[in-house]
Amino acid sequence: MLTILSAVAVAATLVVPATHPAPVPLIIDTDICAAVDDVSALAMANLMHSRGEAKLLGVMVDTRGDAGAAAVDVVNTHYKHPNIPIGALKPTDNSTCEQFAHNYAPQLAKKFPHDLQGGNAALEATALYRKLLATQRDRSVVVVSLGATTNLRTLLDADADLVRRKVSRLIVMGGQYPRSASEPEFNFALDPAATARVVHDWPTPVVFSGGELSVSFGKRITGTSPLAETFRIGFGAGADGELWDVLPMYYAVRGAKHFTEVRGGSNRVGAGGANEWVSPPTRDHAYLKLASEKPVIAKIIEDMLVSAP
Repeated sequence: MLTILSAVAVAATLVVPATHPAPVPLIIDTDICAAVDDVSALAMANLMHSRGEAKLLGVMVDTRGDAGAAAVDVVNTHYKHPNIPIGALKPTDNSTCEQFAHNYAPQLAKKFPHDLQGGNAALEATALYRKLLATQRDRSVVVVSLGATTNLRTLLDADADLVRRKVSRLIVMGGQYPRSASEPEFNFALDPAATARVVHDWPTPVVFSGGELSVSFGKRITGTSPLAETFRIGFGAGADGELWDVLPMYYAVRGAKHFTEVRGGSNRVGAGGANEWVSPPTRDHAYLKLASEKPVIAKIIEDMLVSAP
């Protein structure tokens, strides 16, 4: 009996504690104010940052409305991350957000606490990208594009080698797959020249989540949070709405469990931001299809957001 107990004791000392995956270093590029789903995606990133799943290095705003950067700071501050760096597309001349019916960014900035007063007070996006990337391990950073690719093109023009060394992959919400329908997808059409440059020349793997992928939820997001306020402005009180950006954000951090990665081809962008998937592949591209039913993944994401204050 003593021999058995001794063996058990020795075996116990050899047990290796369970390890958890390292947080995903993450930079988000958002057209916040263009659609309400940017706020839900940014809220997810903050929550996954709090839980150690992600390390939110910074957030870039790719719309020129001055209130966009302030709205990002509102969301980060609400989730107790007020010091996450924010970059802005300059000049911030307020020419973008006013185009959209649900121009919620100024309303968030007026209603909720934050320190950054607007895009004019934020760092220039390309300079911040270079500063953040330079401090990270090689091939470690995941960049998530949730709007126009203007900042990404400028970064690529400024320092493609830095991108190649530091970025592990780019996740893009944009395009339609296997090809655009009657007109280009919204994000790709915001800056077609930048879209073509980034899609064709980005030097790391790129995964696309197209305009055909969306989920609907929202009515369970209640209370006085920036997200609840944004949903009330965009969807109306007690209503669900269609969301796109939450899917690439989920995939960027938690992986492909609820997705199929379609490979064997490359994305090609034409006039006005129209795109098509062509074979054989000339670049390391993939696009996503849902492998789970929409209500399943919608509930997973909504439960995450509902669980936060």
